[in-house]
Amino acid sequence: MNPPTQVKKIPILPLLIALALLARSADARLAAISDFNGDDHRDYVLQNDNTYQTAIWYLDNNVLVSDVHGPTLPTNWFVVGVADFNRDGHPDYLLESDTSQTAIWYLSGRTVIAGAYGPSIPSGWFLVGIADFNGDGYPDYVLSNLTTRQTAIWYLRNNVHIGGGYGPTLPTNWWVAGVADFNRDGHPDYVLESGTSYQTAIWYLSGLTFTGAAYGPTIPTGRGWGLEGIADFNSDGYPDYVLENFNTYQTAIWYLRNNVLISGAYGPILPCAWDYCSPWDYGCCP
Repeated sequence: MNPPTQVKKIPILPLLIALALLARSADARLAAISDFNGDDHRDYVLQNDNTYQTAIWYLDNNVLVSDVHGPTLPTNWFVVGVADFNRDGHPDYLLESDTSQTAIWYLSGRTVIAGAYGPSIPSGWFLVGIADFNGDGYPDYVLSNLTTRQTAIWYLRNNVHIGGGYGPTLPTNWWVAGVADFNRDGHPDYVLESGTSYQTAIWYLSGLTFTGAAYGPTIPTGRGWGLEGIADFNSDGYPDYVLENFNTYQTAIWYLRNNVLISGAYGPILPCAWDYCSPWDYGCCP
């Protein structure tokens, strides 16, 4: 099977209109984050834009402890997320091709042990998140239509699409920047970001249903920072924001309690040509 890695070609107008949350620079990628070494700390998944090699950076909160190479991706496929699809206790790579086919690379630590194709993403729709929305223990796809602003959830059982439904429609100039359970009610929520003000907001969901909202912190994009991922780094049970500065490649963690910014800390600096893995890859550093 030939899974992912290359720049995904996205029409320029939807890019300019809808990418304020995801494509802040030529290196912008939404972070792939999970615990790969079982120490209960979230780790970064990086991808080399030139060689398609992946790497896992083991972190203790915001501190880089060590790093290892992960599997190398074939041309025209790329990592768009990480989740445990076969429920073996190990996070797996979710891949997408430039034809919008998805695939799962099942991992044990950093080693590929198997692979399977997932559903193809229909034209006009983009994969923007992964979370278990129907409570069956399997990760599901979150899709967004950049033209209609409609969102949708595709329920999966491992790699198989078994059903789905429409989620809430997004307001103009706002897009889904991530998915996590911010109010700790057991249901994943949308993180939205404004393409004009870079204000973030949490849309609280119960399954597919919108139940409430609150503003989150504003991303300081004027200083080169972008929101790149969502995960709980300080183990307080609340998801945090991962930021990257696209001028310096410095990362940072914004610690949140629900929608409120509590504090922050710098994370490791990314080497040139290595990026967070994301569905929104527009090239590599000069």
